[in-house]
Amino acid sequence: KSQLFNKIVINNCQYFSQILSFSNLFQHLENFIEGAGEAGFIYFSMGSSVKASNLPDYFRALLMIVFRNLPQRVLWKYEGDDLTDLPSNVLLGKWLPQQDVLGHPKLKAFVTHGGLLSVFETVYHGVPVVSLPVFCDHDANAAKAEADGYAIKLDLFTITPEGLLRAIKTVIRDPRYKTQVKHRQKLLLDQSEIPLEKAVYWTEYVLRHKGAVHLQSPSRHMGVIDYYSLDVVVFLALVLIGIYYTTKKLLRLMRILPKDEVSIDLPRKNIKVE
Repeated sequence: KSQLFNKIVINNCQYFSQILSFSNLFQHLENFIEGAGEAGFIYFSMGSSVKASNLPDYFRALLMIVFRNLPQRVLWKYEGDDLTDLPSNVLLGKWLPQQDVLGHPKLKAFVTHGGLLSVFETVYHGVPVVSLPVFCDHDANAAKAEADGYAIKLDLFTITPEGLLRAIKTVIRDPRYKTQVKHRQKLLLDQSEIPLEKAVYWTEYVLRHKGAVHLQSPSRHMGVIDYYSLDVVVFLALVLIGIYYTTKKLLRLMRILPKDEVSIDLPRKNIKVE
């Protein structure tokens, strides 16, 4: 697995991430890309968790403006059939072989939502990124990619056609983005063994040692109360309740303490009534 993020690895847990080498694209995709000439093409995909067809109308209109002003062709993962007036340099696909697309030598940039797997894959293939984070881990992934120097992160709430167009052109024309992603690619690929070999080894290791009991977590023997520390939670709750009622009682006592009283004896006047 790539070391794009710091993480703690415990003995009974192994991480694997295998990215397969790309292969030839479907013929209609290859024909579309070859027609782009030296300008190349851009890949736009919001991943599997965000459907481009569900994006607001204004955002889709914004993308149309940007795509029309690009010299490159655009391969766009779009799940719907409702787009009209599609620019001639854009090809839609409800599903696209992302590994094969990212590995194509004519790809110039990847516009993505910033999902973790998309970040791994773009580094593996050495492609500069423009990220449009939506939710969950997207924002953190996009910020990390931008900090590493191979991506530009944009905000969906403030994005403009000019801003997106400028970002795409920048990651394509500025060699620093390509240099940084190639550096990250080199770090990612420099491994003692491929993830597939590691996965096979640990699978066989567990089988050889009949479940590898020595690596299993002791929590498997715990009951619900011990596992979730419910006894501790109840104790702390009782302590807090006790503090609350004790404090409340003290405040009440302080308010009813006797105060110094001032007594004034006024002379009485007898009134005689006849």
